[in-house]
Amino acid sequence: MTTVRTSPADPGPGAPALSPWTHVNQSSVPPAFLTGTRRALARQRAACHDAHAPSAAVFRDILDQAEGTYFGKRHGLAAVRTLRDWKRAVPVHSYSDLRPYVDKLLDGDANVLTRSEPYALLRTSGSSGQPKLIPTTRHWRNAYRGRALYAQWGLYFESVGMVPGATVLDLSWERSSTSTSVGDYPSYGISQRPAAVSSVDWLPPWYDESWFQGVEGESYRNGLYRKLRLLAGADVRLVVALNASKIVGVAEVLAERADDLVSDLRNGTLEGRPCHGGADPDLASRLAGIRRANRGMLRLTDLWPGLALVVAWNSASAALYRPWLDEVTPGVPKLPFSATGTEGIITIPVDGHRSAGPLAVDLGLYEFVPAEDRDEEVPLEPDVETLDFHEVEVGRTYEVVMTQANGLYRYALGDLYTVVGRIGQVPRLDFVGRSGFGSSFTGEKLTEKDVYLAVRAALGDQWRSLPLFSCVPVWAAPPGYTLMIEWADDLPLSPDRFAEDVETALQQLNIEYADKRAADRLTPLALLRVPPGTFARVEDRRRREGASPAQLKHHWIQRDGSLLTHAAAALAEV
Repeated sequence: MTTVRTSPADPGPGAPALSPWTHVNQSSVPPAFLTGTRRALARQRAACHDAHAPSAAVFRDILDQAEGTYFGKRHGLAAVRTLRDWKRAVPVHSYSDLRPYVDKLLDGDANVLTRSEPYALLRTSGSSGQPKLIPTTRHWRNAYRGRALYAQWGLYFESVGMVPGATVLDLSWERSSTSTSVGDYPSYGISQRPAAVSSVDWLPPWYDESWFQGVEGESYRNGLYRKLRLLAGADVRLVVALNASKIVGVAEVLAERADDLVSDLRNGTLEGRPCHGGADPDLASRLAGIRRANRGMLRLTDLWPGLALVVAWNSASAALYRPWLDEVTPGVPKLPFSATGTEGIITIPVDGHRSAGPLAVDLGLYEFVPAEDRDEEVPLEPDVETLDFHEVEVGRTYEVVMTQANGLYRYALGDLYTVVGRIGQVPRLDFVGRSGFGSSFTGEKLTEKDVYLAVRAALGDQWRSLPLFSCVPVWAAPPGYTLMIEWADDLPLSPDRFAEDVETALQQLNIEYADKRAADRLTPLALLRVPPGTFARVEDRRRREGASPAQLKHHWIQRDGSLLTHAAAALAEV
């Protein structure tokens, strides 16, 4: 791995001040790292074909982690020997059920959920509007989560024929120093991890590179430009992100700032400041020529002709990005990122399927509740009957109950997966969305309760009776939401101020929504005022068209934009 470093010494009178970009590394992947990822991938593939042994090992480890803990004693886990014992002893939990155990950690108690003490609490949105705090331990990262990342990257390297000297652009997480404290614990999002736990945690070769590290106070789009500039001369073969929207965002920044990039390459600068990677006039001239030939356009494949694979989530609402992704990376194959979240990992891709992956049976215990036979909006009962992984059926959709060694025991994740096949002994799962009504273009996981509470807060004293409104996801680049609300002529509120207040409340209620708005990955909330009675007209029109009562149930948030179409048609009849 070639790294150019410069001394931080005083450059002397009259010399330009040194920029923060003290080195530029092409982030080439060394042979030993490639070998390690290949081994992890081979192990993951083997787990698919001999699934019961690794699943049993996970079960034993989870019981070991719970031994002697406050949770273990409360549930009599010392007497548990089988999965049947386990299901009888431990009820299915929502996060609110598990939160008291997290509160005990915050109060300074030890040995609460796991024998391995948490070193941080990962932060993600909760359905109540309060952030969920997920314990993360060194044992969990070293034994499970880190290893899983090596396996999926092994697939990506295998797919592009990765060789020493080739480069990646990793947008799936960022080494960031930004964190807050909750009690005695640091707290941050899963994609902003400040440090690796150990050498067996996910520790890629680009871990110390300037393009990879977060910069305090840097805007989202400026951060993307910095990555483009610092890797402009590299042989990038692979771009990896969680959300396809981020790759589309990189492509948009490249198109918007092509002139800046050509200038910086010609002058050896970054944002006009000295960049110690040096100038590359030949590359600057080549890109300028491509722009002229393409009517001012510059695409990722122009910058990196060797780009051979793009990785991102590619199911549920993330699938809406497929046309955009294909447009900005024409002809480049696509593979999915693992089905992963703050709470744990569900699937790890091991082959060329574009959206679905096999259940990660060696990373946790997974139980399944058929989704077709129950009301999605009602939480799972604590004693709900569940199926094990070998009992699910191809073609059916299930809600997942997950147990991982971080202390989330029989946790009702709220995620729905359809079984689309099998790999060896394990089901291949395709994520189809969240149970209950909600929306998530870029991982914001906006819920009905978020919208309801935000509108109620914005109306304030004007909340005299139940107003009719609904939040509608509107697909665009970037996407956003339109709040359709029946608006009386005598309502003494400024529409613009009301929309701003709803937007502010949504960001306060949902930290992921706030993050995506701050990064311009979602547009500001739009307000659509309609006359009183509009929702009734829509319902009447749809009833005449044959809609069932279940289809006419009012929701504070919609799954798609069809409400706007129905409303326009209903109002045209007036």
